[in-house]
Amino acid sequence: MDQNSLVSSGHSLVRAMDAASFSPRLAMWVHNTETDTWKLWLVPPRGHQDKVDFYRRVATIIHDDEAELGGLVASDTEMVPESHPAMKGLGKLIRAPGLRNIHFDGNRFDGYYLSEGIVLRSDLQ
Repeated sequence: MDQNSLVSSGHSLVRAMDAASFSPRLAMWVHNTETDTWKLWLVPPRGHQDKVDFYRRVATIIHDDEAELGGLVASDTEMVPESHPAMKGLGKLIRAPGLRNIHFDGNRFDGYYLSEGIVLRSDLQ
């Protein structure tokens, strides 16, 4: 997927999650240079830790809104805990509670290196 498609489909998923009262506190596309793939990292709503339920809800939301999501599938997403080092660092640096398109390249967040990413929402504080 090209980056414009990533942003568009990611924004659509975040809006659909908001509409389902399951708003992610962080949504960020992360590029894996080894496999040349992108994953949409999602930090779930506060207090939500059940991965099975998280993926079930995300899959249902994607299924219900698939026409708007530009080919996005549930396996393109990854539940990431707020305690992840990159989330801790990113939460300190970027506060973007709405929908954004913040590109970064080759950054360390609390010592965790991310080669490339696109922050769509960051509301961890």
